[in-house]
Amino acid sequence: MQPRQNDIQSLGHALGPTLETERLILRPLDIDADFEAICETYADAPTMRYLTGAVMDRAQTWRSIAMMLGHHMVRGYSFLSVIEKSSGQWVGRVGPWFPEG
Repeated sequence: MQPRQNDIQSLGHALGPTLETERLILRPLDIDADFEAICETYADAPTMRYLTGAVMDRAQTWRSIAMMLGHHMVRGYSFLSVIEKSSGQWVGRVGPWFPEG
């Protein structure tokens, strides 16, 4: 069963605002639009050295994104995707992370 498009849009809106600067768009994580770019980032050892300390395969990346989305549902806040306006490319994520306590 596929979710309806308006359900997806409603969920995105519920996961936080979209913020824009001159060069960037910060918007809620979108697993459909962001997954491939996040997989590339999470498979890059030099980058992951500063995030989790270890690279992730596609299944681990999927679980990580699901965990971030769940964090927002529990805490009311989480990461936003960072999109470069000029290219439309996903370039990272930003946001608070307090998984317990």
